[in-house]
Amino acid sequence: MGTITAQILVGSGHPYHDGIAPSHRLYLSENSRPSWILVPENWGGGSGGNKVTWIPTLENSLEDALLMIGIHVVKDPELVELASQYISSKENNWVVVYEDADPENLSLLYQRCRALENTFKLVITVMRGSLIEAKLKVLEDYKMDVEVCRPQFVRLFSQWLDQTRIEGEL
Repeated sequence: MGTITAQILVGSGHPYHDGIAPSHRLYLSENSRPSWILVPENWGGGSGGNKVTWIPTLENSLEDALLMIGIHVVKDPELVELASQYISSKENNWVVVYEDADPENLSLLYQRCRALENTFKLVITVMRGSLIEAKLKVLEDYKMDVEVCRPQFVRLFSQWLDQTRIEGEL
């Protein structure tokens, strides 16, 4: 099983203060190859929908997650239609992005995704060493509300060194 190195909460923001009412969660699992796993929030106890897994491109791994959100959460009609034309996966809930879509078509999908109106909010938690750590700047090209959370304080025990390392301040 892979290690989770990033999490994205997807939902709606409150009109008068910060916070989020999440409808979905994405996890970035990294091991032999990264994967984005999209799951619906299930606070109400209902079924809520199916898990969707995408194996992202290494170059545009964060944009691949934003594309998943546009298709499976926001369900923008134009984006969903383009995805049905450009993504050739045989399974609706499993996509290997770098195999199932041509780079030119992916570029068109990203472009449409960047044009989505600001109708949702993301809270992105990025841990040290995550694949998307160096790709956060791309968020400036998008319109949605977003909060990015990065480590400010880390206390980790290293079994290799048999010691605890502390970085940052609280």
